[in-house]
Amino acid sequence: MKVLIVAFHSRSMTPYSELYENVIKDNNDSYNIIFWDRFSNNKLEQKGNEFIIHKVCSLGGSKLKKIIPMFYFRKTVNKIIKNGNYDRIIILNTLPAVLLSNVLISNYRGKYILDIRDYTYEKYKFYKKRVDNLVKNSFITTVSSFGFFRFLENNKKIYLNHNISNWDVFGFSDNELSKKPKIKIGFVGVVRYMKENMNLIRQMKNNGKYEFVYIGKTYPECNLEKTCKNENIENVTFKGEFNNKDKPEIYKDIDIINALYGNESLEVQTALPNKLYDAIVFKKPMIVSKGTYLSELVEKYKIGIAVDFKENFYEVIEKYINEFNSHEFDKNANILLYKVLCDQKNIKEKVKYFIKHGEKNE
Repeated sequence: MKVLIVAFHSRSMTPYSELYENVIKDNNDSYNIIFWDRFSNNKLEQKGNEFIIHKVCSLGGSKLKKIIPMFYFRKTVNKIIKNGNYDRIIILNTLPAVLLSNVLISNYRGKYILDIRDYTYEKYKFYKKRVDNLVKNSFITTVSSFGFFRFLENNKKIYLNHNISNWDVFGFSDNELSKKPKIKIGFVGVVRYMKENMNLIRQMKNNGKYEFVYIGKTYPECNLEKTCKNENIENVTFKGEFNNKDKPEIYKDIDIINALYGNESLEVQTALPNKLYDAIVFKKPMIVSKGTYLSELVEKYKIGIAVDFKENFYEVIEKYINEFNSHEFDKNANILLYKVLCDQKNIKEKVKYFIKHGEKNE
């Protein structure tokens, strides 16, 4: 059995590909995986079983400028599919699936898995109709958040597939936060959501007790670092891109996870970021925005604080730290972690069955 996995970003930005890769390896099947380096131009690269497409396509900014890179991606992947003679395809996210929808539905009906990670262009009727059709013709479709049912049609083929990685690292929270002389609030991932983060930083500007750290590649239109320099904010540090395997060391130096994305768009209202799983694996409380599906889970399982932007962040965070109980936090985090791992076990069985039987869905 030969499988193709199609990602839409680099490996560092696609940690959830590992679940599929591990199942395929365990099944002793062969596979190729396509990644997209969207920060450089070069010819198609092949390293072992990896194809790497090099074509500049900004993560934000003008949508018109993305049209040519998107069609280049589509043309290149179609060529790889044609030459590779694959039995199964796993496609990571809706946009590449829509770009490749003709070949998926015509040649791989019931023989592909669609993995949906976020809200994209579903507000457009033609796009949403195509996504619904892709779900209908998939073997199964996995979603990283049940919040996505706000824009997806409910379908019995849809299963939950979490963004969890480093799941084998079982940590315990540090000593009581109230006893720490300094608190480090860390944002680990692609750095964006400038308005929300500047609101937090400005409220706690140069506060000697709090330090903010941002680790990861920065969105082109996010001028967070430059703004902090211009406003002489000294308790903020910026670090570059990281490797997913470095997370255990990164989180050893962080006390609270920053997952402030606001709640203005359907994307942030519905998604569950990697940071949720980092919180329950590495045992670090979160600070999140109210009015999101993420905040519902954080409050339900009592693994952090949900804040409104009208609130005084300093007072809310201080209150949480003073009342923090590490034993209770660990217990609550492990309840959610156990549920997540059960969900992942179910998905692994589905993927294993898919590789063996293809369109014969159970």
